[in-house]
Amino acid sequence: MNLLFRRVVQIRGPWMHSRSNNTLVNLRMLQARDKNPNKHMRVLFFGNDAYSLEILKALTTSYDSDDGIVKNIRLVCPTPLYTNDRRKKVVWKSLVNEHADHFALPVSHVGNKHEMSRWDLPDRDNRYDIAVVAGFDWTLPAELASKFPLGILSVHPSLLPKLRGADPVMNAMITKFTVVGVTVCKYDFEGNDSGDILAQLPYEIPKGYRREEIYRDLGYIGGNLLVKCLEHIKPVLKAAQKQNPKFITYTREYSDKICKIEWETMTAHDIVERYRATQGKIPMYSIWRMKTIMSKVFIYDMYVADPSIPPLEKNFLKYPPGSLFFKRKVQYLEVPCIDGSRLHITRLGREGRTIMTALQFVNGYLRVSGALRMLTSPVQPKLLTPPFVYPKGYVKPELDQVYKPNESDEVYAPKYLVPLD
Repeated sequence: MNLLFRRVVQIRGPWMHSRSNNTLVNLRMLQARDKNPNKHMRVLFFGNDAYSLEILKALTTSYDSDDGIVKNIRLVCPTPLYTNDRRKKVVWKSLVNEHADHFALPVSHVGNKHEMSRWDLPDRDNRYDIAVVAGFDWTLPAELASKFPLGILSVHPSLLPKLRGADPVMNAMITKFTVVGVTVCKYDFEGNDSGDILAQLPYEIPKGYRREEIYRDLGYIGGNLLVKCLEHIKPVLKAAQKQNPKFITYTREYSDKICKIEWETMTAHDIVERYRATQGKIPMYSIWRMKTIMSKVFIYDMYVADPSIPPLEKNFLKYPPGSLFFKRKVQYLEVPCIDGSRLHITRLGREGRTIMTALQFVNGYLRVSGALRMLTSPVQPKLLTPPFVYPKGYVKPELDQVYKPNESDEVYAPKYLVPLD
């Protein structure tokens, strides 16, 4: 817990430093003022994904504790998918649903957004004090506003009013933000994330972290922040502040084109940074040609090769970017990029096929190292693959610029990538 909260930084940006827009609620001060803190609270939780799972875990921890604020929890989440109408075998179940089953929490299911628009409390006799929404796909009906004496809260993974909307972490990483955060606010029934802010904490993105790892941390931080707010909910609600319209920004809805690898312009670092930003939502992909068939090949795990690692092909700079190099006992594919950097791929798969390890892909599709390459766009199936077109003014790097061996010149690889005997 302490290690994680070291990454929560007390920054001072214009959206937090201004006296007219000081949105970071001083919970300690409110706790000192609160003479009658809440002791038992019945919570209805709306969630779905890994981010909301961490918040539900914080509520469950309080629920299990003898002196916890939460007295009762009920979960509302998407309906599981089954193999057939008889519902004998579950194909998919949300993470929060699995967690609720483990702790024997009551669960209500919602099939789609149209069903959600007509949804009402499952047990009208069992009243709830407050509702919490986190990582839930559908907008709640406005009729629910009057059903909870303390209202409905939202735990949003951004520093509102910045990055309103869906998937703020992916947007932040694509636009090169180094700091994101989590905000506890009043729920906005219009889905604009414009509710009054109760509390928020900034979070500095650790180097090398992927999208899902950041959401996991934000969920953990947001869950603990939510519990602190619930413990003194009445003074916290009174201290809630409006969002400053001067600093409003919105997230952008990206298509899968954002994950297309353009070998003519993208370095290994560019590709991996984009992969980290979209990981778990949209996989990176390139075009793979098998004779006259063009298909997407999705890349699920990759990293930038250490410049000190000897390349699998000594003359790899003579090959066009996107070429695939392999050795039968090495558990990664090596792909040169436009600047001479190298990409190591460990898991990938053709569109519509199962995900493969690099060795499985080699055994299934590759015969000669460096003979085939991935393409940026499909080509005419009846014609030969055209030669790679380098950008105008391109200067090919020298080997000593991109390969810097250690003094011992030993092959380095992570433990899980050491060649098999």
